[in-house]
Amino acid sequence: MTLSSVYNSFLALIVAVVFASCSSLKTGTNPSEIQAKIDLINVQDDQVFIEITPPKLKQNEIVFYIPQIVPGTYEYSNFGRFVNRLQAFDKKGNALEVTALDENSWRIAGAKKLDKITYWANDTFDGPDGSQIYPMGGTNFEKDSTYLLNLHSIIGYFEDLKEIPYRLEVHSPDTLKPFTSLPAISASDRKDVFLAQRYFHIIDNPILYSAPNAVSFNLDAIKVNLAIYSPSGKHKAEAYQPAIQEMMVAQKKFLGQANNTKRYDILLHLMDMEDLQYFGGMMGALEHHTSTTVVFVDDMQPDELTQSLVDVVSHEFFHTLTPLNIHSEEIHNFEYNKAIMSQHLWMYEGTTEYFANLFQINQGLIDTQDFYGRILEKVDYSRRYDDALSFTEMSAGIVDEPYASNYANVYQKGALINMCLDLIIREQSGGEKGILWVMQNLAKKYGTEKPFNDSELIDEIVAMTYPEVGTFFTTHVIGSTPIDYATYFTKAGLMEGEINSPLPGILFQNKQMPFFRPQANSKGIVQYVVTGLNSTLEAMGVQLGDIFLGLNDQRFPEIKAENGDAINAIFSPTFMWGANKEFSVILERDGQEITLQGTVGEPSAVVQGLVENPNAPRAAIDLRNAWMFN
Repeated sequence: MTLSSVYNSFLALIVAVVFASCSSLKTGTNPSEIQAKIDLINVQDDQVFIEITPPKLKQNEIVFYIPQIVPGTYEYSNFGRFVNRLQAFDKKGNALEVTALDENSWRIAGAKKLDKITYWANDTFDGPDGSQIYPMGGTNFEKDSTYLLNLHSIIGYFEDLKEIPYRLEVHSPDTLKPFTSLPAISASDRKDVFLAQRYFHIIDNPILYSAPNAVSFNLDAIKVNLAIYSPSGKHKAEAYQPAIQEMMVAQKKFLGQANNTKRYDILLHLMDMEDLQYFGGMMGALEHHTSTTVVFVDDMQPDELTQSLVDVVSHEFFHTLTPLNIHSEEIHNFEYNKAIMSQHLWMYEGTTEYFANLFQINQGLIDTQDFYGRILEKVDYSRRYDDALSFTEMSAGIVDEPYASNYANVYQKGALINMCLDLIIREQSGGEKGILWVMQNLAKKYGTEKPFNDSELIDEIVAMTYPEVGTFFTTHVIGSTPIDYATYFTKAGLMEGEINSPLPGILFQNKQMPFFRPQANSKGIVQYVVTGLNSTLEAMGVQLGDIFLGLNDQRFPEIKAENGDAINAIFSPTFMWGANKEFSVILERDGQEITLQGTVGEPSAVVQGLVENPNAPRAAIDLRNAWMFN
């Protein structure tokens, strides 16, 4: 997943939901399944009522769990803290003894008599410390308006019973419809019944309840569904179909036989900017095997939302390759209340993020300079993290420090690791093979139901390819030696040089740094001093050394940590401004206050970037063309 600011969250990452069938099939219960009920009608204090009925138990006591950690998040979430008033009952309604073992587990005595457990579940959007949960992986209960149900936060499992089916019954307002990839047994205005093969499929298939705003379309053998909840109602699913369709056609062409997904569902939950600030402006997606949940801000302009969807959803769709078809035993038999992680985040997130960018140049969706800019940006961002960590060691320990704070590097250095591997394999094979070829062959060998041994994967890849691949893994992935990216750019006939780079908004002097810096004046008062310009600001007459006092008639409060939210509230709307938006900046210059007017336009700046070396040898040019276009 991708982190930090509103802009940085656009680079993120990762997990999903889908669409409900309207079919009406058999509704009888199975005595060997777990029955779960969710009441979305009688909501109390922003909490929903949950009832779980296990099959007949033979043991005297049993433990019930709500997950501590779930796939795709790579951090401790402790969803049990959102559960209140958990009770257990026998068939006569008598209470059984329940003992809380920790934040996420409860021991139930007299389990042979257990008929059901009940509890109230808070949503993560405003529950206890809910801001710590990625919004795309959380729950939102807006009574009679929308319910985002990432089920791992409200539905639990019994000890040793994760592999039996779940029958999920959801009672909802008749004005809302479910969108999910979870198979429906029956559907009506106020009750929907779904069947999950095992607990993993509860985790893997979130549900969005909202007023109908959805579109479905077929791409050869794949059915794609897009559902949108927009608080303002201004974003309609039909408007985003063309871009999603173009993107997924290109992705399927790029993946070739490595993709056999039959359907894919995109659940887009838009939020007000004020609500999103609760999560520090975090936006992005969370992957599931055949769907993704996506969170962006409702105030975004359609063209900006379109590009953000393409960048983020393309990453999530590539997760149908890994971990869906290529994953280790640690992923296949995931332990929700014990952190046993795989060594291969370089692949699960790194390969996925790399392909999400490579396919766009490969299929003509972006130009070469855009692609080069994305690569160099990842190099720059990767340097914010510990470049001397073993990537396999970091992956295996990702939920704890010092690794947890380096997690976001899987989308930066993880993608660059794959770029280097791709260039090595292309060079050694005369351009015929690359990292996609490796993944295609691994997908054929393994697939959805056959995991690989975590400790054997790298040796297997080396055996499929070349000794140089083994040297790279040993040195830079298993080992801790930083990568000299200039070596690999040279292989592809690229070098650093000046380019005119488009910027993400008027606040920037390059893609990473704002045009101002906090500096204390002679009286010790911190001010925002203009330290760089972009084309828009320069055209307005902003000068280096100006003091930045405010934006659009809103003055900054005193610049200190306690006022961070108030300052961000002034900055955040700029990310949604279109090219024709008029705005003003309040400045102090030579002791005089001035206000300058301007139009956003298309901000850009001359920066250091990757350019094609005009003196590159023919072999380097051929390698570059094979890398990007084969």
